[in-house]
Amino acid sequence: MKKVGILGLGNMGESIVRALLNAGLPKKELLAYEIKSARTKAMIDSYGLEMADDPPDLARRSDSIILAVKPQDAKAAISALSPSVDQSRIVISIMAGITTSSIISMLEKPAKVVRIMPNICIAVGEGALGIAANYLLSKDELESVVALLAPLGRVVEVTEEQMDAVTALGASGPAFFLSFLEAMIDGGVRMGLPRDKAHSLALQAVKGTVAMLEREGTHPTLLKDRITSPGGTTIAGLVILDERGFKGTTVRALEAAQMRARELSK
Repeated sequence: MKKVGILGLGNMGESIVRALLNAGLPKKELLAYEIKSARTKAMIDSYGLEMADDPPDLARRSDSIILAVKPQDAKAAISALSPSVDQSRIVISIMAGITTSSIISMLEKPAKVVRIMPNICIAVGEGALGIAANYLLSKDELESVVALLAPLGRVVEVTEEQMDAVTALGASGPAFFLSFLEAMIDGGVRMGLPRDKAHSLALQAVKGTVAMLEREGTHPTLLKDRITSPGGTTIAGLVILDERGFKGTTVRALEAAQMRARELSK
C-alpha cells in the first residue's frame, strides 16, 4: 500500500506499528504522528519510526492513513487532515462509534473510508477485526487494506450496520472471556489448588481447546459432546451452567455491549 501513515500512537497505535514491522513492513513505508512529545520520543527510540511534522504533513506523505486516535478527538484530528486528503488516499479508522458518514462529514468532502474494529489481541498478532469499506473503494483497494491488516489477526468483512455487533463480540468479547477464565481460576483455588497451578491449568485448558477447534475446523457443540461422557463429571457441571442460564446471560451481555456501541455512535 506504499506509504502507511498512522495518526495516534497510544496502545492501539503502537500495537499496529509493532505488528506491521514484525510482519516485515519496511520502516521507510511507515510514517506516524503523535501529539504528545514524550510519546513521540519513546516510539522513535523503540522502533526508529519516521515522524511527520503535523497531521497535514502525515496526510500529504501517506497513501493510506490509519486513524488511531480516541473517538473524542476525532473531529480535531480529521479536520486537521482534511486539506491534504483526496480520493487517491484511503482513510482507515479504528475509532469505536465514529461512523463512515461522520468521518465524511468531518472531512467535508468525499473520501475512501474503511472502518475497522480491532481488539486488544492485535498486540500479539491474534486480533479479531471487523472491516467495512464505503462505496468509493475498488475491490482491489479493499483487498490491499485487508492484506495490510492481516498481520494484526483475523480480518472479517462485514457491513457497517454490523459493526456494533463486531464491537461487542470482537472488542468487548475478550473481557467477557477473561471474566470466565478468572472464575475458572478462582474455582481451582476453591477446590484446593494453589493459584499459580490453577492459573496454568485453566489457561492451558482454554488454549488447547481453541487449538483443537482451529485444527479440526469443528463446531464447538460437537467438540463439547466429545468431552461429555454419560453420567460423567462434565455433564454434572454443564447442568449447573444451564440451570444458571450461562448461555443466555452471555448472549445478553453481548447484546448490552452492542446497544452501548450503538448509543455511542449517535
